[in-house]
Amino acid sequence: MASENRDDNRLFCEIVAVLLISDAQVTDSEQRFLDRLMKRFEFSSEDRQAVFNSVNIGESVEGRLRQLSPERRPELLAELEAAAIADGEIGRAEQDILDEVRGVLEREL
Repeated sequence: MASENRDDNRLFCEIVAVLLISDAQVTDSEQRFLDRLMKRFEFSSEDRQAVFNSVNIGESVEGRLRQLSPERRPELLAELEAAAIADGEIGRAEQDILDEVRGVLEREL
């Protein structure tokens, strides 16, 4: 995996992870969602751990989003929407992150 693509994939997963932990609990279905995503990107165990170690509850995703390649951002929004409903409901914190991402994407159009 090229370094640039690898960095983008890691940012992608970090943003999804921020959304999943935003309500201070990660359900089994949310964990499976993130596991499938990291498997799709062929992450090593070190890459997976780095994603988990790099995110904090309540942090903004805008900085990471702006580092992500612009062509990946629509794909990210779709993944975030799917991740948000992985446990059957969209919590307030998850909705706030979706709104933040949509806002950034709208400003860039």
